[in-house]
Amino acid sequence: MLFLKKSQCGVAVALCIIAISSVGCTNKQPAGNAEPKAFSVGQTATMLVANNAAYHNVPVFKEKNGLVWIPLRESARSLGLDVHKAKDSLAIGNTDAAYTVKVNRKLAYAGDQPIELPHAPKVIAGRPYMTTQAFSVLLGTSVKWDAQHSEINIAPIDDGFLPKRQSASGPEQSGPGSGRLRSLSVPTADKHNLIQFAETFIGTPYQFSAGNYEAARTFDCSSFVQYVYAHYGVNLPRTSRSQAEVGQTVSADQLQPGDLMFFYTPGRYDSNRIVGHVGIYEGDGKIIHTYGEPGVTISEFNDYWRGRFLFGKRVN
Repeated sequence: MLFLKKSQCGVAVALCIIAISSVGCTNKQPAGNAEPKAFSVGQTATMLVANNAAYHNVPVFKEKNGLVWIPLRESARSLGLDVHKAKDSLAIGNTDAAYTVKVNRKLAYAGDQPIELPHAPKVIAGRPYMTTQAFSVLLGTSVKWDAQHSEINIAPIDDGFLPKRQSASGPEQSGPGSGRLRSLSVPTADKHNLIQFAETFIGTPYQFSAGNYEAARTFDCSSFVQYVYAHYGVNLPRTSRSQAEVGQTVSADQLQPGDLMFFYTPGRYDSNRIVGHVGIYEGDGKIIHTYGEPGVTISEFNDYWRGRFLFGKRVN
């Protein structure tokens, strides 16, 4: 009987030692005492663009410090933009990446231009989210949270009057796929050859946010234009929004072969016009470009494309 009590006592002491060593020698907190999450219980909101409802019942999260997190995909779609997974980044745009962000990174890109976000994007409930302030800085437009009415108000974007780069030669760019801007000039005599060179890629597959052509053998709209012009010694920026900032602006009736043509994708609101596509004017009312199936193709500059046309740019 005495032996049994001693054995029970020994077991109890051993269990105490194990408990002390497993809890006292680690920084881990017991599961039930985990630090409270920074986010309050999620709520739903209405997302508006130009005071018109784009989405209802959008899941949002509010931090105790007042920061409001909104879902990236719905926010982009409200402006007619798609979100694509591109390696370790999220690319936002139509036929190329107008904006690029990374989860847990404050560094982002609008076209080729680096931007420092006030808050890094996060994954919440398995989806990418940004604060209203960060999304506003990324797009360069107003994004407001109306707590009283539980509404997200996004101001539309109009790229019809994008700022022009100060010179045809620019500093080294640090954006995705960018390079040093050299003289933006293609001799008039070479424009015919440029068009012929572009036509050799007809049928080349389209890929959103395409990588280097030599490796990927695919293009998106702006990488195609960049590749063709690079063949003639002109290093254009990588994205259509940044390409839209260089050269001399021309109207539809002033277009000449070799001019760049910029388009937007019509959305719910006429006032929202974001550069989302670029092509090259062939002459005779035709565009050579890529945006989907069947890849690089020639299209008529018809009512469909005229309805999306923003402006042209001449690079000589």
